Amino acid sequence: SMAVLPIFKNGKRGCFVNLACNDGFTVDEILGQVDQGVKSIASPTRAFLFGYPHLMPQMQGKSLSSMLHKARQKLSSRGSSVLIGVDLNGVDGSDPTAAREALIPALSEIDVLHLNEDEALVLSSSSSSESKTDDDVSPQMLSQIASFHAEGCAVVLLSLGSKGAFVSVTPDAQRLEQLSSNDSDLASIAISRWTPGTQVRVPAFQIAHGDINANGAGDALFSGFCLAASSWGCAMESEDWKVTPQVAGQFASLVAWQRCDAKTRDGDGMKSAACLMELIRDGNLPDELEG
Repeated sequence: SMAVLPIFKNGKRGCFVNLACNDGFTVDEILGQVDQGVKSIASPTRAFLFGYPHLMPQMQGKSLSSMLHKARQKLSSRGSSVLIGVDLNGVDGSDPTAAREALIPALSEIDVLHLNEDEALVLSSSSSSESKTDDDVSPQMLSQIASFHAEGCAVVLLSLGSKGAFVSVTPDAQRLEQLSSNDSDLASIAISRWTPGTQVRVPAFQIAHGDINANGAGDALFSGFCLAASSWGCAMESEDWKVTPQVAGQFASLVAWQRCDAKTRDGDGMKSAACLMELIRDGNLPDELEG
């Protein structure tokens, strides 16, 4: 397949895609690749991240749900829970009904759903439009996030551009408990310990020298959040310090911050994941970006 991503002057990004082989990419093919990965990975898998189901006609709706469920089963090891994350792109605003049908049946298998405000509005069942406030997401957006939770999604990570991100945790305690490890010797997923119903907004951070390349920032935010929310996040905890939704969001924002910095994105001075977590633990964060 081929994708062309124009970056507009207002900072937003378009996406022109020729699906090509994506049209025929099937559940069996991706599960076959998961099987190969299981054989080659010695340590337990922490997370399975899947992107852009709206650009894969064979992996939508019930097929997407089945694929995620089977991937979790294949990757789980000795009672260890695997975080399932899904990143959205290519959500077609010209047919909101089809866009919803591609995703909603799979939400009960998704532990972390990442999307932006435009995608959330396309997936909304409401026809009304409300403007966002300066600091928070709109009531319509909050209602849409609540509907994702009602369908079984554990955590929603909403990108807010220069304003950072919004993290929402399901109010369903039993859904979070499903992510606990059955083996006392193995770390649980951090999400399983989060307080049901928590909602926090985390800021984006300023790049001091001003040399910015925002392409890939959403991918960095999503992957960073899932790492912090997985069993790796639990391994970073101490008795008096835990990885909360706020901490996971800050970690994700730091990962995106390094990705947007044209120097560190190429490896010049890039900090490791453990070092970024130490910045949060020590309260030594960069200045916040004014959205």
